Amino acid sequence: MSELRMTLVEHLAELRRRLIRVLLVLLAVSCVAYAYAERTRAFFTRPAGSINLCYLSPAEALMTDIKISFLVGLIVSAPYILHQAWAFVAPGLSCSERARVWPLVLFSSVLFFLGVAFAYYAVLPLALRFMLGFATPNLLPLFSYSRYISFVTSILLSFGVIFQLPLGIFFLAHLGLVTYEGLRRQRKYAILLIFVVAAVLTPPDVFSQVLMAVPMLALYEVSIWLTRLSVVRRRRAGDEVDT
Repeated sequence: MSELRMTLVEHLAELRRRLIRVLLVLLAVSCVAYAYAERTRAFFTRPAGSINLCYLSPAEALMTDIKISFLVGLIVSAPYILHQAWAFVAPGLSCSERARVWPLVLFSSVLFFLGVAFAYYAVLPLALRFMLGFATPNLLPLFSYSRYISFVTSILLSFGVIFQLPLGIFFLAHLGLVTYEGLRRQRKYAILLIFVVAAVLTPPDVFSQVLMAVPMLALYEVSIWLTRLSVVRRRRAGDEVDT
């Protein structure tokens, strides 16, 4: 019992050390981003085009700049955060599983950055252009700085997360929890679930929901293909072992 308790304490101590490392890196990158607050502000407000932003309270601009800095820190630190998460679970994995961890971390980081880039360069300009289409001479768009950044943050992080879909399904397939045939058979339910998730993660307008749902559908199809590829590779490996 004492050995089990000691093992638990060691795990908690290791988790604490890694969390501290993550927080320190996140804080350092966020501070660097805040040092270049004007550039980061210009980068995040670029999709708004010529629309003038305003702040409605004395501290709103300062707090929003801090929020942007933290967002930059979170995005830039994402590979390190994923590395620490995988490194924490690595001791419980076999040697062969451990060898697959680092490619998965790299693949996950690439997918996250692809999702953020797709949202910034494709989704945000289209969504903002659609929403600005409701402006009239008597109804002028006037965006609050903090609310605009909250909108941008939710879009960027949501797409960064949903682009992990192929990796998540591939991992479930590796564990035997989902199959290629099952993914194909349940496609219609997956489509319904994807639109529900898109409605939850995006602002309450149909256009933004469609902009998120369409790439999710494409990612689901990619996931089916990756699952089939995994099955074929496992079967070939089994045939080689038998021979």
